[in-house]
Amino acid sequence: MIVLVGFMGAGKSTVGPLVAESLGLPFVDIDRTIEAAEGASVAEIFTRAGEATFRALESAAVERALDGPRAVIALGGGALGDPATCVALEWHTVVHLGVSYPEAMRRIGSDAGRPMLAVADPRALYDARTSTYQRVARHTVPTDGRSPAEVAAAVIEAAGTRVVPSEPTVEVGLGTRSYKVHVGADLARSPARFVPVPPGGKVFLITHPSLVDAAKVVIDPLSESTAVHVLTVPEGESSKSMIGAAALLEDLAAKGAGRRDVVVSFGGGVVSDLAGFVASTYHRGMALVHVPTSLLAQVDAAIGGKTAVNLPQGKNLVGTFHQPLAVICDVTFLRSLPDDELRAGLAEVIKAGLIADERLAELVAERIGDIFTRDDDVLIEIVRRSAGIKAGIVAADEREAGPREVLNYGHTFGHALEHTTSLRHGEAVAIGMMAAAHLAHDLGLLDDAAVEFHRRVLGTAGLPTAAVFDLDEAMDVLGRDKKHREGLRFVVLDAIGGPARVVPADRDQTVVAFRKVSA
Repeated sequence: MIVLVGFMGAGKSTVGPLVAESLGLPFVDIDRTIEAAEGASVAEIFTRAGEATFRALESAAVERALDGPRAVIALGGGALGDPATCVALEWHTVVHLGVSYPEAMRRIGSDAGRPMLAVADPRALYDARTSTYQRVARHTVPTDGRSPAEVAAAVIEAAGTRVVPSEPTVEVGLGTRSYKVHVGADLARSPARFVPVPPGGKVFLITHPSLVDAAKVVIDPLSESTAVHVLTVPEGESSKSMIGAAALLEDLAAKGAGRRDVVVSFGGGVVSDLAGFVASTYHRGMALVHVPTSLLAQVDAAIGGKTAVNLPQGKNLVGTFHQPLAVICDVTFLRSLPDDELRAGLAEVIKAGLIADERLAELVAERIGDIFTRDDDVLIEIVRRSAGIKAGIVAADEREAGPREVLNYGHTFGHALEHTTSLRHGEAVAIGMMAAAHLAHDLGLLDDAAVEFHRRVLGTAGLPTAAVFDLDEAMDVLGRDKKHREGLRFVVLDAIGGPARVVPADRDQTVVAFRKVSA
């Protein structure tokens, strides 16, 4: 692990993502992890439960992060007050981001979100903590007068870690079930690098009839050493059903599929979800590799192990968690993707930026022309960033017990719209995020500028921020949503780029938010 420590204002939360991005590792911000799990800001936890309760939560969160997969971890300024944490850090690369007291105070300003600013003597707190940082850390990197990029480069040099090669990978760190998301151009032409088939094993490639020719880039090389069977499912969301899954399961049985064989999905979100569900249930689990061919699948559906089929009563009501062995995000497939589908996938990219990386959302707006001309470098960048955000959240909460719920930003509203209109998934999610922004504004969590940021970035991408829909039907679908627990609950933001939280909302508040996105 690379663990960043330092006083308030040292830049841990800013530098950490840059270091993680350069090294192809997930980034874990302990404060943000606690906020997501508790549904409250650090300041609110201090006020509600007191510092002792927060420190207990902090120690537990640090322990989980240090026991997890390799990552870049940013600790809160007071985390080293726990002796057990200091002892645990002896086994990790700890880097102290040094900041002078005057510079720290200048950077912090009057940030009301930092409860330790209320102590009687902040300078004494600074001196005491800095002494601990210097004692525990292996390296100290000064930050005064240096840009975040310069500090990040110095951290990487101090830690003696190499930057990832030109073919970026993102690790989904889940212990023995960890796997890599490979991002690049023309990766699918060498599928044997990513599809481990044991001797005598077979590959069952699941795709749409219209994609069989495109899938030959994967099928032909694998066929040189392995028997490859192609199973097809009709295009469209209607295939993602119990009937569609049953047909594939019967095909696998008819062709003698066994647990030594590998299922490969080749297609968009429908294929990823359906193939994953089938692989998870046949023989109680088969090996799985995703080759997502749509932007939506590359940044969302193929990563994280959630599989699902729909019921007439709603989307994704039946599903499993089943992690793949690998995900191959080859951006060359996006060259032939229709503009409407590429645009719909951008909704998930923007979502990732809104919940965790403001720069990613801004990048979409700034480079929208290059995205639609299918510039490989830009596509690789937005896919890698998005995949990294999802991987980090999945690693912290594989089965959506808490923090992973933030990935549903815009989806609760969006699923209701998708179920009651002809909107594409991405279009519905875009409007859902706009509704969530309005809800957060009405709850006093987001200001006018943040709501307008949503509207500007989504609009620049050509995504809708309002639609015509039947409000009563949408509310009825919300009542059946699988995330409905004793009332309506929505993911909302405290700021662009996070933190995100799940909050309850009554019917009247929900109706108001829906009306604000009604065209």
